Formats: sequence, structure tokens, C-alpha cells
Amino acid sequence: MGMFSRLSAFRQENGMAYTVRRLGQKAGELLLGTWQRKWRKEYPGEEELRRQHENQPASGLISVTVPVYNTDPAMLNALLESLRTQTLLNWEAVLYDGGSTNPETVSALDAAARKEPRFRVVHAEENLGISGNTNHAIALARGQYIVLCDHDDWLRPDALWRVADVIAREAPDWVYSDEDRLTGRGKRHLEPHRKPDFCPETLLNDNYICHLTALRKSLLEQAGCLRSSFDGSQDHDLFLRCAAISRRVSHIPEMLYSWRRVRSSASRQNLERCLDASCRAAEAAEKDAGRNAVVLPIGTVPRLWLDFPRGASVEAVIFGSDERYCRECFSELEATAPWPRLTATLAVTDLGSLYETLNEAAEKSTADYLLFLDAASQIRTRHFFRELLMYASRDGVAGVSPVLTDRKGRITHAGFILGGPETARCMGEGLPRNAGGYCGRLKKVRNVSAVSICCQMVRRDRFLPFDTRFRSGLGSIEQGFRQRARGLRFVCTPQADMLCEDSALLLTGKKRYAPDQDLIRQACGLPLRDPCSGEGLE
Repeated sequence: MGMFSRLSAFRQENGMAYTVRRLGQKAGELLLGTWQRKWRKEYPGEEELRRQHENQPASGLISVTVPVYNTDPAMLNALLESLRTQTLLNWEAVLYDGGSTNPETVSALDAAARKEPRFRVVHAEENLGISGNTNHAIALARGQYIVLCDHDDWLRPDALWRVADVIAREAPDWVYSDEDRLTGRGKRHLEPHRKPDFCPETLLNDNYICHLTALRKSLLEQAGCLRSSFDGSQDHDLFLRCAAISRRVSHIPEMLYSWRRVRSSASRQNLERCLDASCRAAEAAEKDAGRNAVVLPIGTVPRLWLDFPRGASVEAVIFGSDERYCRECFSELEATAPWPRLTATLAVTDLGSLYETLNEAAEKSTADYLLFLDAASQIRTRHFFRELLMYASRDGVAGVSPVLTDRKGRITHAGFILGGPETARCMGEGLPRNAGGYCGRLKKVRNVSAVSICCQMVRRDRFLPFDTRFRSGLGSIEQGFRQRARGLRFVCTPQADMLCEDSALLLTGKKRYAPDQDLIRQACGLPLRDPCSGEGLE
């Protein structure tokens, strides 16, 4: 696909306003080197690299597996040099060549093996594809942990040391880091991807983990290693199967790995194939868990239709300062998104007693699920209940929210981002409803640290009463903090829409500050860290 074709497709999917905005950001990145400058600041200095070299973590041998096939010699040598200069000493690299026909590739491998004894080169007669070649490399690896690495990428010199340090301190079953892109000639770093910590629903909808990833070899063997039938998104399939076995996952929030940005890479050349494989991986993961799912590519993202409790009873707790508005909201809800077993509690209240009133309504309810709903809102999705129940019914989910917008189609809430001088803000605030946002997150179902009480569905037996001292939307943040301490998580789904622009609970604009800052500081401590957003950029 040519540049203009990709630009046209992006505009159709995201709208003209957001396309112009992203072009400006890309121009700044390319022409001004905005990320390149930040990357240089984050790059470890000589003193830090020396410290690492002199202080080796007790992690045992780490094996890097690299499937090779007709790799450009310059790119292959760049990868090998980045491995050779690692500050970690106890590593090996299994370079499995799937019968390369390019003599320069073969020569580069053999020359590297002669210079560096930690390079173990295997020349096979047949190319088994990325999964088959990688599996053979894994089988030959001697380390307890396996690092998955592509043949044309690049590692920061402290990458393996950082992985080993986490292994020595935390003994996780797998570890992953943040990443960015590297231009074909290796001159510039672009497109930083700051990742969240391990988020099950985010991973089901999007393989955000990618590289750098190290997995315990026993976990890989238990999961069945890579499957060639999912080539294109073979790592997504693998990570979903690993997540079903173990969630002892550590995230290193540093840019330790760089993808090579070349036209021949599978993600650019075979986008449809990769997306199809990703959809099939999500379907397979749900099937393995005993659940039904239909997953199809819509645009550039997987669209999941998951199992949901069709006979569940839902009680809408509609709150507002005027009973007439509450009744009108319920009537619109019944007309727009009918649900067979829907009842309502009209909570006429002001901010002073809001959370106390909501707690009382939840305590009296006998419904399977509670839907907290601001009377000033309007539901815009016919299958609203199905979309929320798909995730509210999943094990470990504390609450689900749709995307909220104003009358101009701009996002007012897509989950909360924690941290910074504002304590919390709404993800995607002010962006067009169809914008992709940072790394396309706004188009994907994902885990968030908390969701607004303006529209939140929760299974009743998982409901945790709000702290009644709060008088603003920060009460949702504090409740989210306590729910996560219980091991529960929140979800925001862009597959459900709601109009909501006037609520004082949104934490948007001037409504973000309230006399609740001291309460948040006492309850959660400041600064807050957001485990679900990475850097939280949009």
C-alpha cells in the first residue's frame, strides 16, 4: 500500500481533523526529531553501563532466539552488534537460519559466530517460517528464560541486563519492555510505544506487548510454543496462551527494543494477514477458556463479540437533581437500548449526598448487574447492554464504561488517566470520537485504571461502596484505587456510545478540581501512577 493510499485509509477511519493533527505530530517527529531527542536523554550513560557491567544480576543464563532467513546483512550485523555489546554477560543467542539462499546472510552469520562464542548459529536446510524457525531455536536454547527477537531489529545495550535484573528480583514467568521504531538505515528512532502493565482485556483486543519479551522456557513449553497457523500474529497467539497459564508478568517501562521500520516487514506488507491471524488468536483464546467468541477485522482493529449473560437482570441507578430528568433518562434508555430484565431506581440527589445515595441503592438492589447513569446522559448504542455485559461479566472485572462524547462528537470520557499535576484526567478528552489516539488505543477495548460514575456497569456482587466523603468525580478514582487493590480491573469499550457533556463528575475542563484533592492524597498517596496507560499520551 502506497503512502497516499495509507493516508486516505487513515482519513476515512479517523476523520479529517484528526488526520491533520496526526500529520502535524508526524512532521514534528520526522523533521524536528522530537522523540529522537527524548530517546537520547533516556539512553544510559557510560557510567551507568559501567555500573551494570560490574554488577551482574543472578538470573542464570538468558537465551535470545533469532529466526533468520535471507536477512539484509547490514541489518543482521546491527542486531548482532547490539547483542555483542550488552552489559549483561551471561547470555547466548541461538541464530536459527532457515535455509537462507542469500550467501551474504550466511556469511554474516558465520563471521559473527567466529568472533563471538555466545552466538550459536544453526544452518537448516528448510525454511519453516517465523514460528517454525523460532521453535527450533527455543528447543536448542539452554537458558531458563527465552528472549524472542526478530532478525532485523536492535536492542539497547542494557536491554538484557534490565531483563535479568527483574528476573533476579521478582522471578516472573515473563517480562516485557517498551519499544520504538528504527528507520531502515538505523539513523533515527520514531514512534515510541509506552505500554501499560499487564492488562488482560487490552491484550485480548490488541497485542500491545510485542517486544522485548522474555518468557520462562518451561512456560513456553507448557503453552506449546509458537503455532505456524497464526504466522503474522504468532506472538499475539502465544501471549494469550501464556496469559491463560500464568499472569506473573513484569513490565519494564523503558525503551529497550527497536523495531526496524522497513517496507518488507510482515506488519506493513501483510497487514490483512496479520489482522486476520490476530482475530483468530483471540477467538482461539476464548474457546480454550470455554467461552464462545466471534472476532472479525473492522478497519485496522479486531472487533470482538464475546459471550454475555443474556438472561441477566440489570438495575439502572439513574441519578440527578431533578426527578423529571431521571424519568426521561430511563424512558430514553428503554427506547434506545431495550433489555428484557431492566428495572430502575431514580436517585434524586445532589453532589453533597450523591455517593451515599448510590451506595444505598446498590445495597437494596437484587439485580445481577448495576448500571450507574447520570440523568444528563443519552445512550446512543442499540446493543448497549450487550456491549457492557460482555466485559462486566468477565472474571476480575470491577466495572465497564462506554465512550462518552459531547454534542459535537468530541470525547469527554474514555476512561481515566491517573497522575500528573491534575491527579486524573479523561483519556482522549477533546479528540474526535473516531480518532485512534495514542497507538490507536481509543479504537480498542482496553483496561483503564478507573471509569466515571456518569456511566458504569458493575456486577452487583463485585460492587464496592463509594467513599461518601467525596463531592466530585474523584470519588470514582478513589473507588478504582480500592478495587485494584482487591485484584479487580476496569474496562472501557469504544463499541458503546453515550452523549454526556454537562456532568460535573467528568473531571473535564474547569470541573476537574474540587475540594477532594486532600482526600485523594490521604487515600491513595500522590503522585498517582497509572498502571493501565503507559505514559498516557494521546
